[in-house]
Order: sequence, then structure tokens, then C-alpha cells
Amino acid sequence: MRKRNFLTLVEIIALLATCSFTLGAAPAERSAQPEALRDVSPAAMALDGARYSQTLEDGRSAVFTVQPELQKFASSLLEDNDVPTGAIVVLNARTGRVLALAQRQRGVESPTVAFDPSPPAASLFKIVTTAALLERPGVSLDTVQCYHGGSQRLEEHNLVDSERDDTACASISQALGRSINAVIAKLADRYLEASSLLRVAEHFGFNRAIPFDFAVPESQAEIPSDRLERARAAAGFWHTHLSPLHAAMMVQAVAHDGAMLRPYIVDKVVGRDGALLYEGKPQLAARPISADVARRLRAAMRETVANGTARKAFHKPGLPSLAKVRVAGKTGTLTGRSPYRAYSWFAGFAPLDSPEVVVAVLIVNEPLWRIKSSETAALVLDKYFSLKKR
Repeated sequence: MRKRNFLTLVEIIALLATCSFTLGAAPAERSAQPEALRDVSPAAMALDGARYSQTLEDGRSAVFTVQPELQKFASSLLEDNDVPTGAIVVLNARTGRVLALAQRQRGVESPTVAFDPSPPAASLFKIVTTAALLERPGVSLDTVQCYHGGSQRLEEHNLVDSERDDTACASISQALGRSINAVIAKLADRYLEASSLLRVAEHFGFNRAIPFDFAVPESQAEIPSDRLERARAAAGFWHTHLSPLHAAMMVQAVAHDGAMLRPYIVDKVVGRDGALLYEGKPQLAARPISADVARRLRAAMRETVANGTARKAFHKPGLPSLAKVRVAGKTGTLTGRSPYRAYSWFAGFAPLDSPEVVVAVLIVNEPLWRIKSSETAALVLDKYFSLKKR
């Protein structure tokens, strides 16, 4: 029997009670942090039996949402593979509840990689561009564009149709799944003005306050008016920057029919006397895309895992719990030269037909490396579904 792909009445009431945005609206400014969360920090959480918690000096006690086994597994992946800089964020796709938040920065005792918006969004930004394209009349996942070049860099000639040079063609779905830069760039050049692409980016939360239990810096998106630079931005060549937490929020909106939920990591805070001072719950943050666009994006993101850039990572031996689970996602890869930094992204969700879990992984490697983001995400999802079977 297929699992449900809808909210329960309780979840609907919780969302409607906190809903303050409408279809297409960008997130509002972040409200002040509740007094009950003062000095509460994920960096200070410690395992206390079957949960992570933090006891504060004034007697308050905070309980976190993370699942201990999943949290420890995600953290061990970063540590055991000596990842120089990396973060793994796992969310409940239907509520925004943080199930794991692991991060590592070599030599830093309390890293904040999961909240750092400085890494380039790379090809994760193709999700935004594809959403903007799908809003255009006459554009669908089956829209085909022929192209040449563009795999490593984009030049103006890559934007121009050429009967001689355009020896390959791909649909939008294939272009997203296989991260074909030239196709996304040419279609963005043809259909999207800088203002319209920026509008969709901001609906997804770029250049806006990130709603969370703690202050998170904004992810930045600049869409240049210059033709070539605009096309480069659309394809994920610089100009946009993203935190792992925000990446998880973006794909959570795709997984949840266009409803972006406010992620939360604090389950509750109680006072010295046991009184409940704060309780985390599902809250709607924004609706960056329609349910129809979300549905089509999910189908295109399935291509990434089934036949695209993440196929090898998700079809390796040793992932028994994923054998019958259909995963969708998007990869991103971009390299900075001074100093050398290889940014590797994966953000996705599962199962495809009834998404329940979201994972976003950023790995920033040096020239010698042990693991990349797609492999990490596959292992985390396999662990999630293995724990679920217990």
C-alpha cells in the first residue's frame, strides 16, 4: 500500500495557525528569538540517554529534535573521512523537524558550517532556474534544447544555436538530472530576465532572513543584467551562495508540494520547575512555487539519481535499505582555485512518491579527498531507512 502524501488534520491545523505567507511570497523578516531560547545552542547539546539536551545555568533544560543514532552516524562520516569542511542536514520533509545536523571544520572546535552562507550554490541553483522556467507558458520538462560545450565553463557562443556545433540535445528534465550547463543557460537566456530569475530565487529564500531557532545569515543571490553573466548565474557558475540548512529548506519545499517549512531543532524548553517554556512545531515559512511546479521538479530531480550525476553514488553495493526506495535530488560541483577548494553538494529527498526525509550535504574537499556529497547522502539515507525498519 502506498504511504500517504498528505498532512494529517493536526498538521494542517498547526500549519494554518502559523501561516503568514501566500503563494509566491518570499519569507518575511525573522522575528526576535524567543526568550526561552536564549543561550540555547546546538553546539552545546549533549547525549542524555535517548535524546540530546542542554542544561543552562538558570536551570532551564532544552531538548533537541535530532535522532541520536542518525546524528552519531552523520558525524562519524565527516570525522572518519577526515572531511576538511562539511555539513550534513537531515529534515523531516513534512514538518521541518531537524533529524540530524552534523558539521566539521578541521581545527575548529565548534564549527558553524551548516549555517555558513558563503559556499557557492553551484548547480543546486539549477533548481531555482528550472522552477522559473517551468512557470513560463509553453515550457515543460519535455522541452528540448540542443547545445554544444559548457561542461567546464560557459562562453557567449554556448548561448547561440548552431546547426554545425549543436551535436547534442536534451530535455529540461535531462538537463537538470545530468547538470547540463549549456541547456539550462540557453533556456534561461531565452526565457528569463534577470529580474524574473531573481524574483524566484528570493521566493526560495535567497537575500532573505532564514527562519530558524537561531540566527542564520542570509544566502546571497546576485543575478547580473549582463547576458553572459546572467546565463552563468542561472547554470550555477558563481553569483549565488548558500548554506547547507538553506539547501535543505529548498528541496524540502519541492518535496512538500511547494510549501517551505521553517526548520526547527529545539523540541522543547522547560524551566527549573518543569514548566513548558517553549515547544517546537511545524510552521509554514513560504510558498516559493506552486504544487504543480513542485511535482514536475520532483520528477526531474529523480533523473539525477536514476540516470544522472548521482547515479553511481546511489547504486553502489552496501546500501541495502535503499534498494527499493526511490530517491530524488540535485548535485552541485564547483572548484575555487585560490586556495583550492572543491565544493561538492547533494540535496534531495525520499521516497519520491511520498517524501518523508530531506538530506542536504556539503563537502568541501582539498586536492586529496576520501568522500563526496552524493556518496555521503546515500549512506545517510540508507542509515535513516535502516533505523526506520527497527
